[in-house]
Amino acid sequence: MRILFVNHKCGYFGGVERNVAATATGLRSMGHQCFLAYGEQTDRDFEGFKGIFHTALSCREIGADGNSPHGQSFVSIVKSLSPDVIYLHKLPTIQFCTPLLKEIRIVRMVHDHDLCCPRRHKFFFHNNRICRYRAGWRCYFDLGFLATGTGTGRLFTLVSISEKVREMRRNYELDALLVGSRFMKRELVQNGFPDTKVHVVPPVVPMKSGVPSAVPEEASLLCVAQLIKGKGVDLLLKALKKMTCDFQATVVGSGNAEDYLKELSRTLGLDDKVHFQGWVPGEAIGEFYSRAKLVVVPSRWAEPFGMIGLEAMNHGRPVIAFDVGGISDWLENEATGLLIPEQDIEQLAKGMERILRDSSLAAKLGSQGRQRVQERFSFRDYLELTVGHLEGSLNTQGSDEFPSH
Repeated sequence: MRILFVNHKCGYFGGVERNVAATATGLRSMGHQCFLAYGEQTDRDFEGFKGIFHTALSCREIGADGNSPHGQSFVSIVKSLSPDVIYLHKLPTIQFCTPLLKEIRIVRMVHDHDLCCPRRHKFFFHNNRICRYRAGWRCYFDLGFLATGTGTGRLFTLVSISEKVREMRRNYELDALLVGSRFMKRELVQNGFPDTKVHVVPPVVPMKSGVPSAVPEEASLLCVAQLIKGKGVDLLLKALKKMTCDFQATVVGSGNAEDYLKELSRTLGLDDKVHFQGWVPGEAIGEFYSRAKLVVVPSRWAEPFGMIGLEAMNHGRPVIAFDVGGISDWLENEATGLLIPEQDIEQLAKGMERILRDSSLAAKLGSQGRQRVQERFSFRDYLELTVGHLEGSLNTQGSDEFPSH
């Protein structure tokens, strides 16, 4: 197949770009030709990311506002590459490609809540709890018409909720939509997407095989996350303050909340216990997993999947996480780790302390977690399932192809 990936960014930035890179690399190894149309380049290995594709072209309709002065038109890119399928990823709008629907198959991987949530984060402004409603009139009461004014010189900018809903509905006409979890499928179907077009395909990336290192005796825990509000690192810090056992915690990641989180750590008196490592490239993260007795996923937002937890389990490490979004698709309570009710800081503290104090429990949960990954989350299976949906050869009627337990 000739596959045209379409994504806002070219270069490494977050989980979306990591998935795009891994998928294109895997599909090329299977003999498929992969191309990329993008809007902006990042400052993290732009050339290396671009080199994954046979051709990567800047497209003027894929800027941050759906209109960039640079690059070729999308129609000209499609004409020059003649793809068999267009594979959409993270984009501010798909309006530029919908006229091609009758001419070529178009599939989209829905990585987050942007389609169905005007505020994008799927948690309420007033209490930070996860929203479980469809997009519509309730969004006005939660200030869904306001967005942070990044780059505008203003604190907030206005958002048209009606236009957000129109943009969502443009996606109804796509040939197929791939989502990472059952939670994401329910969200799309709740918002009017045809059940038969929505398919669960967990965004697995290649993970190292081989025997993982033994779980250490030291009470060390690890959190790998973007330092943004939705990832809930502030909730982790508040839970750590409540623990009575000795521990050392490492936070790997960067983001716009970094200064706030470091100040919060100091305010809570955790300076000698919590270490902020900053961003670490993927090939170096294994060293941090090997030193951890426990990996924490303290997400505030409804994780569309939560790939970090799967990676931790592949390293033989137990995971403790809030039961939000798609996390329960891979984390089974008391079997591969501990699931904690949403934002329950007291229970998170107790759960972390329980595992850190009990090395045999940590080893058992870590071993069972690794077995779960090997049995149910193969990168090869993910690629073959993706190919089936890109080709349109799977007759799954929107079923959950990856059952959780």
